[in-house]
Amino acid sequence: MSATYYIGVDGSGPSRAALRWGVRRAAERNAAVVLVNTVDDEWGLVGRDAAADAERQARELLIEESARVAELHTGVTLTTRIVHGGTAWALATLPSPEDLLIVGTHKTGFLRGRVLGSRSVQIASAARCSVAIVPDTTLDSRHDVVVGVDGTDGSIPAVRMGAQEADRLDQDLLLVHAPPGSPRSDASRSESGRNDSADDRSPQTARLMQDAAAVAAATASRITVRRRIAHRDPAEALLDASFDAALLILGVSARHGENTLIGSVTHDVLMNINVPVLIARGVGNTSDTASLSWAASA
Repeated sequence: MSATYYIGVDGSGPSRAALRWGVRRAAERNAAVVLVNTVDDEWGLVGRDAAADAERQARELLIEESARVAELHTGVTLTTRIVHGGTAWALATLPSPEDLLIVGTHKTGFLRGRVLGSRSVQIASAARCSVAIVPDTTLDSRHDVVVGVDGTDGSIPAVRMGAQEADRLDQDLLLVHAPPGSPRSDASRSESGRNDSADDRSPQTARLMQDAAAVAAATASRITVRRRIAHRDPAEALLDASFDAALLILGVSARHGENTLIGSVTHDVLMNINVPVLIARGVGNTSDTASLSWAASA
């Protein structure tokens, strides 16, 4: 069964950036698109008239955004949905695990910690499927696909998806890994140029990156795969590596259950997003997972 692309729309700039990104990608992959708008159930507490008005506005918005889709790509199979409840939860629970959920986001300042202050972070945490978060920024003239590799089972679908995207876009694939214990201080930022390299003296790190590159090559044999080891804050390393990239892909470990929350690195990346970020959920082949897990724990 092919994936369906669910795109959250609300008429804002970030929403329309997500719409353009998602529809273009769906057209290339011949995927069906569902435009989704949420109506908060709290409107019903205000009164019947307010709830009816919210429904009417949602229908009008979906008609307007459907016309926008037709202008972008006339051949896309399109349907619309109105869902009720809190926006983040209603969007996150709608798609099936094999689908792709696409939402826009305003760029925000860098924020450390686990405060879920961004709706895109909430959605990425709650969703069962892969999620694309698209910032409202210029995406022209971008190149390469960047994948974060951390040695967990979540790296496998991320690397695979990265290889597929690099092949589709005819771009290089850059694998980025920040070994455990990498500094998170401001001093590490000034050393960033010297702390990034293609190789690492640690045999475990070298093996991890070799295995990840092998998974990418097995997925898309004609792409160019590059590797970077960054001895600094992982989120900063990923944001720097993807500054002018077409796409940044991060994985979610499933070791503690299918709906594992995103990690602190993904959280920090989303709070300072500068590139479309694809949160890849899925399961790798047993042999791939064993290989990467061995390298991470050896």
